[in-house]
Amino acid sequence: MHAGRTDKDETLARLEALMCAPRLAGAEADRCARLLDALRTPARVCLMGPVQSDLRTILYSILDTDFAPDGLALPPAIEIRHGPVIRTQATLEDGQLKSSDGWPSVALLSEAPVFLQIDAPAEILRRMSILALTLEADPAMHRPALSWAARRTEIAVWCTPSFGVVDAGIWANAPERLMHRAYLLETRPEDERCDAGPASGFTTVLHIPLPGDIAPLLSQLDADIDEARLADMDAAQMVLHRLGPLVTDLPDAPLPNGPVLADRSAAQLAYLSEILSEPTLFLSRRARSLAEDLTWAAVEEPEAWAEAALGHCAETAEGLRDRASGWPDDLPELEALSLIIEEAADQIVLLQMENGAEQVEDAAGLLHQMRVAFDQCHRGMGMAA
Repeated sequence: MHAGRTDKDETLARLEALMCAPRLAGAEADRCARLLDALRTPARVCLMGPVQSDLRTILYSILDTDFAPDGLALPPAIEIRHGPVIRTQATLEDGQLKSSDGWPSVALLSEAPVFLQIDAPAEILRRMSILALTLEADPAMHRPALSWAARRTEIAVWCTPSFGVVDAGIWANAPERLMHRAYLLETRPEDERCDAGPASGFTTVLHIPLPGDIAPLLSQLDADIDEARLADMDAAQMVLHRLGPLVTDLPDAPLPNGPVLADRSAAQLAYLSEILSEPTLFLSRRARSLAEDLTWAAVEEPEAWAEAALGHCAETAEGLRDRASGWPDDLPELEALSLIIEEAADQIVLLQMENGAEQVEDAAGLLHQMRVAFDQCHRGMGMAA
């Protein structure tokens, strides 16, 4: 459901060329630089919480290796990122830096470093870097530690045996930036959990007793990273479409296929926007929840996950078809969207009859095509206004 490698490479090349345009304003150049950085850099995931053994277990599971000797405490902060070879750099309490090849050694850990930065060639690190932050017992250190992590985080994962009063108090004072995309991950068995009431400030809640299979966590991370990178690609395409003419050898970037807006008055654009507002939100929410449905279907019903996913896609398409049936028939933009919805809904029904993993991918792709068509229509309205 995300752009292919070729599309991404082409977009990066076009953004680089645009940044060299002599007539490009400084603010636009900064925007291009931010988009380039977002598209090139692995997503930054931060595991944080009060129990280091839980963070350690999750970290080892993600990397598929136990990289530190048993019995030795790890420092409160560890960053693991992609690199050609395994290499460790440690920051000691006095600020001294020590580097060595390989994973952290017994001798290095015995010096009680406060921060480890590890490079490793693990394939998953091309997609996400991992920061693990163990919160110290001293409450006075929580706020500065979370503020430090917030500057290095896109997706926060609060790990705790059971979200209780202490957790709620710490999280309530966390920087707002950490809450933009934040998971609560509870690790205690279900029958041992306590309830501190609603856990506010989290976009996703997962329950994975440890040690256990962390596949639901990885699936959720994959879905959110895909969604974020797709948004970055869309933003880049819009910048290229708008500013491409500043570069003489950079042709205007085409927008995805979809309805082309006719010349409209401000009142007509407002009317069209009002009609499309709710269906667009419906499609966006359904596309997001599809990833969650796939995650739990794969864990709880491994033999029926394809059926569950295709059913979700079919319900989404039918929901859009029902909404489109009430649209006025005097606006060609709505007629074009209706046709896209009809064709996608019919194809998803056929895919649902075949019921397989490949059909799930195709159906999800059709939902994405409809989402792109809706997005293009909204963009067109913004540019025409």
